[in-house]
Amino acid sequence: MIIVAGDTSTSINTVAVCKDDVTLAETVVDCGRTHAERLLDTLTWVLGEAGVSLNQVDALAISTGPGSFTGLRVGLATWKGLALGQNLPLVGVPTLAAMSRLPAMNDGVCCPMLDARMGEIFAAAYRFESGARSPVLADCVAPVEQVAEALRSHDTVTVFGDGVGVYETRLRASLPNCRVLPRMAWPPRASAVAAEARAMLLAGCNAEAAAVRPVYLRKSQAEQNRERVEHP
Repeated sequence: MIIVAGDTSTSINTVAVCKDDVTLAETVVDCGRTHAERLLDTLTWVLGEAGVSLNQVDALAISTGPGSFTGLRVGLATWKGLALGQNLPLVGVPTLAAMSRLPAMNDGVCCPMLDARMGEIFAAAYRFESGARSPVLADCVAPVEQVAEALRSHDTVTVFGDGVGVYETRLRASLPNCRVLPRMAWPPRASAVAAEARAMLLAGCNAEAAAVRPVYLRKSQAEQNRERVEHP
């Protein structure tokens, strides 16, 4: 199964071509959220490096959030256009679920954290037992202290993602036994999106492009400002 995957939920522009569990080519570039200008060129380059044409692809996968409102919209619009134009299945992959595959854990709890701004993080947590994964904290947007409180009953929790970098002092004060991965392990990776999509497809997920929607978890800043004006 050849999957072309992308993740534009953060400032990281990452695209991968994967064949089953092998990554044929992948980019991970901090593009400063200029996804609209770079995404299609990146996709073309990665396909070329993998030696794969779109008519050889079995499915597409795109990260659906939470994350940057603009980044998510760019990624979904681009991948939906590809899916419709090539008549390919499209899997919408939760960003944090895909990121939980990055530490390659066999046992323990991991919690990817993304900077949600406004003093909050996007987070989710998963327990691994002999490599099998189960959720222990659903996707949420909250202050880091609230996430830490939800995880305090677990043994050492592995944390990573750009949200850790922004709130590390507060995180360590609230969850002193946490294990912080090195920064090189923090960025989202499209190969993890592909791996999550493959598992979802094998489990029989809906892969219709029209069904894929972004997951924001909260209203945009513009919507919040409008509500404050309308309902002071």
